[in-house]
Amino acid sequence: MSAPEDEPFTLPAGLPRAAPGRVRVLSLSGGGYRGLFTAALIRALEARLGPDPARPTPFGQRFDLIAGTSIGGILATALSCRATGAALQALLQRRGSSIFPPMRLRGLRKLLGRAPYDPQRLRSAICELLPDAEQQLLGEHAPALLLTTVNWTTSKLQLLGSRPTLGQRDQLGLTLMDAMLATSAAPAHFPVHSFQHHRFVDGGLAANAPDLHALQCAQQMYPGAEVHMLSIGTANPLHGRDPSAVPGRGLMWAGPVIELVTSAQEMLAVQECAARMGTHRYLRLNMPPSSAQQKQLDFDVADQTSTDLLLSLADDCLASLQPADWHRLKAIVG
Repeated sequence: MSAPEDEPFTLPAGLPRAAPGRVRVLSLSGGGYRGLFTAALIRALEARLGPDPARPTPFGQRFDLIAGTSIGGILATALSCRATGAALQALLQRRGSSIFPPMRLRGLRKLLGRAPYDPQRLRSAICELLPDAEQQLLGEHAPALLLTTVNWTTSKLQLLGSRPTLGQRDQLGLTLMDAMLATSAAPAHFPVHSFQHHRFVDGGLAANAPDLHALQCAQQMYPGAEVHMLSIGTANPLHGRDPSAVPGRGLMWAGPVIELVTSAQEMLAVQECAARMGTHRYLRLNMPPSSAQQKQLDFDVADQTSTDLLLSLADDCLASLQPADWHRLKAIVG
């Protein structure tokens, strides 16, 4: 007896689900190997916020939607698959130097040669953590996941969503691996990621901090609900630049312009979300390095010095949180 009149207490199929009163969103920025800062921060938060530091609840389980760009997109996908912060940090420390091996004339090779880094090494590292990433379709992925990429073919920012994201749900048939490689195909570092007739490059070119897109997606998924967001950066430098160091020739802009674009967009997204949501519903965690420290960090530097510095900055970020910040954090995460 399956007819609607025989089951008066069964809602018809297709009705929108009731919106929760409160939606929790995690948004992770891009930044290459600096994503180690993000992973270390997540590991520490898992231990601090859970009842048993020795057996932390996977951080992704605390959120209704996880969004990410570039390395943040890879971390976001892993978190949506129940990976722990400890596993993410260990993977980056173990495989970072193979993904970004040291090379002579690194800047010149990125400027004049082919993309110097082999995406197969990144693919291999991802498979170590997520063995099913090559087979699992993003559009059928059950947790709510949103990744950003730029479609070279259409010149548009493309949002890649899992099944619950409604209008952003991927219709191309991308696997989780395709989506992660698409969001992290950083120009001058990795080659374009091709899928069918589409060519994808790093989402950081248009949405290095995917906060605004995550907010809009959550509002679309849960109309009327109150959205709370935790946004985590990658210890990227967001301070101003030396006015005397403006490139004087066209070719000299090739390196700085990508960083300038991503930083400007990131600051705008953070400021706009803070203005829209207020400090009680939006918290941004980041620890920009000093000018001296910045010289030891870069998108593709994965040596011991940068590793130690990124871990130290994550510790500093936690230590800088005031009691009011912890109260806000716990209120957002739940």
